[in-house]
Amino acid sequence: MVNRMTTFQPLRRPARPPQKVGRRGAARWRRAVIAWWLLLASAGVDAQVPPQLPAGGAALVMTPQTPVDLPVPVTVSAAFDPPTVRPGEKTFYRVTVDSATASVQWPEQISAPTELKFGPAAHGQIARAQNNQLHLLSSLVCAVRPTGAGRFTVSNGTVNVAGRMVNIPAASLEMGTNAPFRPPARQLWLETSATNLFQGQSFRVRVWLPARMGNQIEALRELQFNGGGLITDKTTLRQTGETLTVDGQPRTALLCEIMATPMATGPLTFSAQGFSAGSEFIGPVIFRGPVSFPGGPANYVLHVSDPMTLNVRPLPAAGELPGFTGAIGSFSNPPPQLAAHRLRVGEPVHLQLAFYGEDGQPRHLALVPPTTRDWQMIADQPPGNGFTLIPQTDESKATPAIPFCYFDPTKAKYVDLSIPALPVTVLGESLPVQLATTDAETPTAPPLKLSGLAPTPGHSMASLTPLQLQGWFVGVQLLPVAGFLALWQWDRRRRFLEAHPELVRRRQARRALRREWPKLRRAIAAADTPAFVQHAVTAMKIAVAPQYPANPQALVCADVLAQLAGAEPGDSTAEAVRKLFAAADAQFSKSAPAPAGLLELQADLTAALLKLEEKL
Repeated sequence: MVNRMTTFQPLRRPARPPQKVGRRGAARWRRAVIAWWLLLASAGVDAQVPPQLPAGGAALVMTPQTPVDLPVPVTVSAAFDPPTVRPGEKTFYRVTVDSATASVQWPEQISAPTELKFGPAAHGQIARAQNNQLHLLSSLVCAVRPTGAGRFTVSNGTVNVAGRMVNIPAASLEMGTNAPFRPPARQLWLETSATNLFQGQSFRVRVWLPARMGNQIEALRELQFNGGGLITDKTTLRQTGETLTVDGQPRTALLCEIMATPMATGPLTFSAQGFSAGSEFIGPVIFRGPVSFPGGPANYVLHVSDPMTLNVRPLPAAGELPGFTGAIGSFSNPPPQLAAHRLRVGEPVHLQLAFYGEDGQPRHLALVPPTTRDWQMIADQPPGNGFTLIPQTDESKATPAIPFCYFDPTKAKYVDLSIPALPVTVLGESLPVQLATTDAETPTAPPLKLSGLAPTPGHSMASLTPLQLQGWFVGVQLLPVAGFLALWQWDRRRRFLEAHPELVRRRQARRALRREWPKLRRAIAAADTPAFVQHAVTAMKIAVAPQYPANPQALVCADVLAQLAGAEPGDSTAEAVRKLFAAADAQFSKSAPAPAGLLELQADLTAALLKLEEKL
């Protein structure tokens, strides 16, 4: 911007005799000239509004900030941790730079011997305070597994730091069966509460940082997860000091628990990384059991974990209920509470809702209110679960139902948790048709008026004729008399049969005998002699049992012959009965064979059964 300045003439004073000016007078003169010049200069400058600071911004500006130290020259270090390993063991290659990660361009591939198999590289940054200054520290770490014995060296390399090439010192690794025993490489342990999840389902991630030698527990800072499709809620971070059992030995470790949510579907692979930071714990930490902390300044080391794979499935589209807003888990809610059930048009009333998770803790769930012309609904600000309802008409008889459902990953289905409608009475603001009149002497009651129309239609009638004058009404009146007569006739029959039990036995015998006839015919058609003999003897016993009376199974051949009138020794019917009973008794003997030609006795058997049935 070009400042437009107005020219001015220097001040002229009337001629005075020359006099000696002191130091104070000269200073006042200079201040006056400068003030006059600034006043004229500001008249030609465009007016500008100074930037406004946000609330609390003045205090933030006045607070002294810790300066960030950018060392020159940049220091780079590289080493294997541990430097000696045995066959099958793993080590970590670490490179540390005293600079911000954004300024460092790490090489895409590390030049190393072919016997060293490098895993994926992890990058991290941490700020450390020293001498009232912040020093940024960037680190690269790779898991390395040597495939052969010997001494291997990663030669000197270069890294681009803020446009300058900085040398990376060489690092050596020795592998052999005679290498001294060392503890395994220190790394993070990663575990999850579930591995088969649905998209959007929150789960708990646990990251363990084992203690140093001497059971010294360290803080874990700058914890993050590598791998796309996963978001974490850092407000749920919880840190505890725990004692674990690893390979039968107790180990102390720092446990960091945090909630994570997968946002992508399919196989999701991720790993954890973080810096060990000595005693620089951030946030509350709960320690269980005796622990010790390292003394002196913190040694910042970037640690990584082995990758873990999750199987994330998409939410099923089938079975989705109205009101689903992405809530996944298991929830419950008590009955909704309405502040008042009697209100006026335009009067707000609060509907209180509450939702609880599996652990019994309250949850804030997003509900989409329905669109209705009778009610205006305003949702509460989080973390509140509720609505402010404003009736728009006195025709409303209930609050609107709010559809809502959630997805239960355990049952793999949607669960309805809709808010039901609550009955209310809404009063209008209109005056009655006629007002009550008052007299100076006697007040009069307000006149009567008809009530409003019914909210719903009543029952419909096919005819206006009274029920007493309709034809079917007489038949309904005769129903009790008919029922009484039927009950009297049933009791009379019961008493008669109780006095003549032989009638009941004969009727039962006739029914049982009718059931035996089909069995006899099937045995004859199939030429099944044993079945024919069995059903024939059973039928004859059933037919003569009421005559004694006795149980049919207790009767013998003589009892049947006694009921056959005119059964002489040479009669074919009586002879057939004897053969059948003899064959039936022979079935219980293993030595006596069943006589042949019994199926030819069916004519004599039929004649005998017909005679016996006539007596029933």
